[in-house]
Amino acid sequence: MPEIHALLPYVVHLGAIFFLICFLFRNQLYLRSFAILGSLAYIAYYYGVTSEPLWAPMVYSSLNIATNLVMIGLILRDQREGQFGEGDLQLFRRLSPLNPGEFRRLMRGGTWQQAEGSTQITTEGAALDRLYFVMDGDIEIEKSGRKITPDSGIFIGEIAFLSNKPATATVTLRPGARYVSWDSNALRQQLARDSALQHGMLKLLNADLMTKVARG
Repeated sequence: MPEIHALLPYVVHLGAIFFLICFLFRNQLYLRSFAILGSLAYIAYYYGVTSEPLWAPMVYSSLNIATNLVMIGLILRDQREGQFGEGDLQLFRRLSPLNPGEFRRLMRGGTWQQAEGSTQITTEGAALDRLYFVMDGDIEIEKSGRKITPDSGIFIGEIAFLSNKPATATVTLRPGARYVSWDSNALRQQLARDSALQHGMLKLLNADLMTKVARG
């Protein structure tokens, strides 16, 4: 139809605009949704711009759509909270910058523990091979002869983890304290493979450090 053929140049421009818009978003759902709209517009253009459809670019545009649909599905799955155990649910709420999927991936290497007695988990100046998060319970931190008793809900060993250097303080947990720990080397390797989780964890650790600095 001549009328439809006359509209095709506008369709290809519309597709290009959709692709330009998609790069304005950091949100992956919006980005990929507009990329799909752009691909659909291109498919319409390739179908009618010549007497015979341009099958090759139509196929690649269709593959682009399929890839983005799969990724949207994975993103939606990651954002679904699903079923967490009581301890994991409490921890997930504390680690709020992580979405449910990122939290599940993080916890694959995490080990829950509870201090039966006074438990020293780090020693000032000594090598540290684990990163800790103390969920609840009493904590005593001693650094350069100075002792403090911070509230729970904090990371322990984050400076050593980030810098790959010895512990900066001696930390003792009192009986009943609940905490989770990760093998530092394994966690570093996991974060190197998972940029989204790495971004979330760095945000958490930096916020934790700033809170400690503000408290003195």
